[in-house]
Amino acid sequence: MHTELQIGDLVVFKKSHPSGTVKWELIRIGALYKFKSTDKFDLFIELRRSVLDKQIKQIIKKEGE
Repeated sequence: MHTELQIGDLVVFKKSHPSGTVKWELIRIGALYKFKSTDKFDLFIELRRSVLDKQIKQIIKKEGE
């Protein structure tokens, strides 16, 4: 499922972050995928591909595609 991701896409995970954040924006692709919170908090998380595939609930493509 991680193969469908592009920078700028929004991702909804199965479990929410302790801050209550549900949607995350993909900002970097590599061995680790880096996400930025879309809420008022300035949070960042990095996930391995194996963990990412298990945690993705929904992918929202960036506008314009």
